[in-house]
Amino acid sequence: MESNYWLRRHRLSRRRFVGGTAVAGVGAAALGLVGCGDDDDDEPTATATTATGTATSGTATGTATATGTAAAGKQRGGVVRQTSANNTWDTFDADRSRFTPFATVLGLTNHGVVEWESFTDAKMRGGFAESWEQPDENTFVFKVREGLKWHNKPPVNGRAANANDIKLFIERNKAGLTLDGQEDLNFYRKTAFQVVDTVEAVDESTVRVTMASPAPLFLNLLAQPFTKVQAREAIEAFEKEYQNFAARLVIGTNAYILDTFDAQGELTFSRNPDWTGEAWLDGFAYVPLFTDNAAQQAAFEQKQLDIFSPRSKDVLDDLNERFKGKIYERAIFSSNPMAGTYYGGAPPWSDQRLIGAFFLTIDRRALVQQLFQGRGVISGNIPPTQAAFGISERELIQLPGYREDRAKDLAEAKAMWEAAGGPSLGEVIMDIPDIWEGAYSGVSGILKTQFESNLTGLTVTPKIETYATITTKIVKQEYGNGRNNIWYGWISELTDIEPTGDFVQRYNSKTQGWQQFGVKVDKVDELTDKLQVEFDIEKRKALLKEAVPIVIENYGMGIPYNMVNINNVLYWNYMKVGEGVPFVTSHNWHTTWWMDQKDPTFSGRPS
Repeated sequence: MESNYWLRRHRLSRRRFVGGTAVAGVGAAALGLVGCGDDDDDEPTATATTATGTATSGTATGTATATGTAAAGKQRGGVVRQTSANNTWDTFDADRSRFTPFATVLGLTNHGVVEWESFTDAKMRGGFAESWEQPDENTFVFKVREGLKWHNKPPVNGRAANANDIKLFIERNKAGLTLDGQEDLNFYRKTAFQVVDTVEAVDESTVRVTMASPAPLFLNLLAQPFTKVQAREAIEAFEKEYQNFAARLVIGTNAYILDTFDAQGELTFSRNPDWTGEAWLDGFAYVPLFTDNAAQQAAFEQKQLDIFSPRSKDVLDDLNERFKGKIYERAIFSSNPMAGTYYGGAPPWSDQRLIGAFFLTIDRRALVQQLFQGRGVISGNIPPTQAAFGISERELIQLPGYREDRAKDLAEAKAMWEAAGGPSLGEVIMDIPDIWEGAYSGVSGILKTQFESNLTGLTVTPKIETYATITTKIVKQEYGNGRNNIWYGWISELTDIEPTGDFVQRYNSKTQGWQQFGVKVDKVDELTDKLQVEFDIEKRKALLKEAVPIVIENYGMGIPYNMVNINNVLYWNYMKVGEGVPFVTSHNWHTTWWMDQKDPTFSGRPS
């Protein structure tokens, strides 16, 4: 237990939240993981050969073994009811999306080429491909899952999946082009796919991918929540209308079909009748109550919702007391760190003194208390969910913006602000996501007060916007670049067991992702260049631990991290779920979620 603010005040350590962290940082390609289904799964076992690199086990930071863990004797049937994230959608095109709610949809409906069977055990299995081989460092060979069919929706109409589906998926992401040849910056994973040289459909069920250079994290990339295979017919029919949000636009190969969709966040899924593997539940239903915690609580108490995450500790404690023995709880770190972004490649934020003043002024510990009643942690640019790759709390609290000596941070902030002419900067527009303000009422006012009370002459005007608007501004470099604009809220969720891929895409100046932020640091480029081709996981950890302090000392290099909250999730005892980790895991729900209809708490649940 390290002696610092967080532990002195709360007597908690990051390792305490055992339901919230996976084995941190095991690159599948480096380990040559063997992926397979559950013992009682009818699907074929997927296998992989060992890639170059030394096999190693990640640093375990916790496993989920709560009361509701699925076990022998699973029962078939039931529709799980939970709340959605309201109207938070960007596009229904998997290749151009990065919003968490759609990743959940994709996990239920679509397959990745390969998928994580377990984050905790760093265990990978086949997805769209039932098996894969890596005959040499630069070649991957995938076999399409036998009997896999697309959902029976037009224009795909239930046809058999084939090798050309994988080929199109990889080539489209690498090209970053729409079908009419137009470049679209919303192909967020384009740079990551440049590691591919060629893709060949050898026959109807075999795909050979040849890499342009050694790719230690290629399998990890294919297993991310947004890297899901889509049908050519669907892309051809819907590419120009994926922003119109309708259930007919989502056509996959997985265990569940999206039947109904309302942009406000009401969705229903049913079991795919052509699915031949496990699928215990009949479906899922979502209602848009994310910002109305009181309504969620009432629905949960009446069993109209099976799952509930109170934002108030008082409510959490009350429910645990009143329903003792009938519900169980998991505490997990959120998959979405809280931060914001800015464009530092042009004025005003190219003057690091100005953006540094903002960075140092944010009182992260106060926000953890005010927003989460202490159920959260301050976070650097690798969050505690991936702690094996990041710096320790002891190191973090020595860095600007995170120091326990607030007076020192504020003195530096004020000095930089004055030296850079901050008082004459004028009004700063601070965009706040509507769903963030809805979840934490008054957060915009809290930030406004922190900034204005410490930086002379500053006027901050909060503006409530949708995430779709904010994302568009980020891509267009509009948080800066001649504008006195900035934003704060949840940033994109973690997409991998280890942070290496995301870190490279955000901070290496040769990537497309970096273009959104524009802060170039030569030493970070040097370190991330090495990261991309390093097969040894321990060396990747060392490179990241060296890079993180440099990123923080440069005020987040376009992404000033603040904190990560802890979600205390409540389940009725009849609701059985799989491992709880801070990643998008909906692709596993068909095998790991089920309802114990014999449990006494199931009685009285509305049909």
